[in-house]
Amino acid sequence: MNKETKIQLIIIMILIFILIPLVIITINTINNKGFNPENFEDRKFGNPNEEQVEKETNSSDVESGEIVTQKEINLNEYSSNITIEEAGEYTLKGDFSNSVLINSTSDVTLILDNVTIQNDITATIANIGKGGLTIKLKDGTTNSLTDGGSSEYDACIYSVGSLTIEGNGTLNVYGKQSEGEGIATETNNITINGGTINIESNDDGINAGGDGGLITINNGDIFIKANGDGIDSNQDLIINGGNVYTIGSANGGNAAIDTDKGYQINGGTVIAIGSDMMEKPESSSKQKSLTFNMNSSIKSGTSISIKNENDEIVATFEAKEDFKTLIFSSEDLASGTYYLYQNEEKTDFSATL
Repeated sequence: MNKETKIQLIIIMILIFILIPLVIITINTINNKGFNPENFEDRKFGNPNEEQVEKETNSSDVESGEIVTQKEINLNEYSSNITIEEAGEYTLKGDFSNSVLINSTSDVTLILDNVTIQNDITATIANIGKGGLTIKLKDGTTNSLTDGGSSEYDACIYSVGSLTIEGNGTLNVYGKQSEGEGIATETNNITINGGTINIESNDDGINAGGDGGLITINNGDIFIKANGDGIDSNQDLIINGGNVYTIGSANGGNAAIDTDKGYQINGGTVIAIGSDMMEKPESSSKQKSLTFNMNSSIKSGTSISIKNENDEIVATFEAKEDFKTLIFSSEDLASGTYYLYQNEEKTDFSATL
């Protein structure tokens, strides 16, 4: 082998040792950013992925507190968390500044009788067991729940097991955790059968998170004002009745209704307003829906009306947030063209069924 050939071989080996690590680094970079489908599917535009947000309060930090077995619980008598471990029906009344924890493998029912709970670091009511939780709103009562901080129990009402809300009382939910929801399950169903439910939240109003669950609304008067999605299911949503007014954040990347597998409106009255995202109801829905997608925002405080071809009002409401998308559904809708009015003036926006 001559001297020139030896020099060429040395150069080739040097290039190989330099280029191979660079290729590996480039491949790893591509796999870890941008085009990885799994990473993309996990992202929610406008809101950090829950798993990416470091929580100030871990679930292990939330003390179980005193175990209670009595069926009538006066929260005024307790100064720390309480835990319910046995199945059954319990009535709560009074004021509280901690958490009511349910840790049962069987179903538990909480009857709220003029309850006020405010917790500055985590959920107010947390069902951390596998059993189902039913929250029953006693007739004629007003119940107010407010959470705070940043917790792995990341909703004002948080449930691992299935969650049902029913009754004829009022429930005010203020989800004030950082990136927290109003009402949420970890990976389970949410059913609302009644009550007057008012939700304001820093993220989604109602959320079936994790691998998702079915959200079913059968009855009730529900008002949601969210800084994330109004109603968010990682599976699907069915609205069979009630009156639902849901508002998604005016910030980009949020919707009044957001599901992974679609949703049906089969009954009730639904007004859903959002910013730049609109998911339409499935064609399999048993009730007609109007959808409006505007090219400019309608401002908060505007009086909105929807009229039919005969100039008859089929819906009227005040916008509680700036919005560009509107979904309206009612049993009163029939085939024809409908027109959108703001502050009693006809706009250029219409929808035809």
